[in-house]
Amino acid sequence: MLIEQTSLIKYFPFLKHLKCKRTQKERDFYNPDHDYSLILGRDNILRIKETHCLDCGARLVKNGHNKRLIIRDNGKGKLKILIQRKQCPQCGEIHPDYSEIFPKFANYHENYKRRARQHYMEGLMPSQIRRVFKIDFGITISKTTIVNWINEVAESLREMLQETPIPSSGHWGYDEIHMRMKGKKIYTLDTVDVVTKFIPGALISESMGRKAGHHLFREARCHNFLKINSIVKDCTTNLGGLFQTRSFNHIVQQNCLTHVKWMISKHVKAFCGLSVQSRKPIPEQWRWLLKRFYKVIDSKNETDAYIQLEIIRGTVRRLKGKKINHLQTALKNLKGWFPKIIPYQRNPSIPKTNNMLESFHKKYTYYPSFKRNMMTLKGAQRVLDYRVFKHNFGIFPRYIRFYRNKYRRYHMILQEFGRDPSNRGQGNHFKRMLKNLDTWYENYQRVWTQYFAII
Repeated sequence: MLIEQTSLIKYFPFLKHLKCKRTQKERDFYNPDHDYSLILGRDNILRIKETHCLDCGARLVKNGHNKRLIIRDNGKGKLKILIQRKQCPQCGEIHPDYSEIFPKFANYHENYKRRARQHYMEGLMPSQIRRVFKIDFGITISKTTIVNWINEVAESLREMLQETPIPSSGHWGYDEIHMRMKGKKIYTLDTVDVVTKFIPGALISESMGRKAGHHLFREARCHNFLKINSIVKDCTTNLGGLFQTRSFNHIVQQNCLTHVKWMISKHVKAFCGLSVQSRKPIPEQWRWLLKRFYKVIDSKNETDAYIQLEIIRGTVRRLKGKKINHLQTALKNLKGWFPKIIPYQRNPSIPKTNNMLESFHKKYTYYPSFKRNMMTLKGAQRVLDYRVFKHNFGIFPRYIRFYRNKYRRYHMILQEFGRDPSNRGQGNHFKRMLKNLDTWYENYQRVWTQYFAII
């Protein structure tokens, strides 16, 4: 037997359904789209202001009190209140929205959670956030509670970063951070767009290699929505043969010239009689040799690079010594890296060095325990996601303004040179791109409003 039980008051199943005949006053109160309003009196009793049900219009009946301890916002201290319950004869217990006064299943005001997450995003550890609340608001919150508040956002933040693209020029930088977790080596694999300054992706990995790199770039491309035209990296071989595979063999590689110089100078120092890891400058009588290697790296154009490469090849062939093998290794490396040293000469969007991404590492390592004292992979990834979100969310408005100004300049050019065929058809590109930017930024704003913005 199926029984429709509308409330706990009508518990006996064989009672006939009571038809509510509303009076004119009850009809005036009936408003299903409205929410109940709350009043906190001087006697610290939190009451529902409405006297009639907003769903059916029946008069509400008092149903006792519940004790509640709340910790108010802005350091206003603790408050013990009584919550007056009301019920409707037809609809049952009334459940108004208490979130403006205290969050569900918690005593602390919602803003304490949001402040803790913002502090964590800025690089403070939970123990430091605990001291901040003690100094600023005079309340002591347990470290476990703060960690739980931070963890509430981790899953939603990870999902949003995976599904939301960022403005990309197709020219990226790649680098790794070597970390320690419980004595075991782990790695941060991160990227940055060297033109738009956005971070496409950053992952914590237990290993480096072709598989780990493929996983990073697959996520950073956001379901192949973003394209990679070039990669700027140090002289690492940790990615294996990833750039020889079908999905990545079209990518132009550019080695960081600073790292190339550093690797070459080590071999020249060894030839001169110094240690490979020595920080002493090269003896004066051999500085000319280092400059000849550097002329290949700092060549102004491709022709000059080939000329300087032949000059240093002849120089190494004429030199002799016990450690001539170091110079031969340096020359061999320089010839092997040559196709990865000169791409910036053909494309001005490709930078010479990876200094931009090296400076971006400070955004992650600003968190004190990031490199040495993280306990789990999940916790390390959470730090990355918070920092990546902060960076991308901060530069979105500036980039949108830049693109709108670019669109206005296009309109001005179109009015002046409208007959030029090369100027036509670009308006659709701008409209589509501005629409995408608004959609992506809305995803970031939604997460910010839901979990971080002070209410």
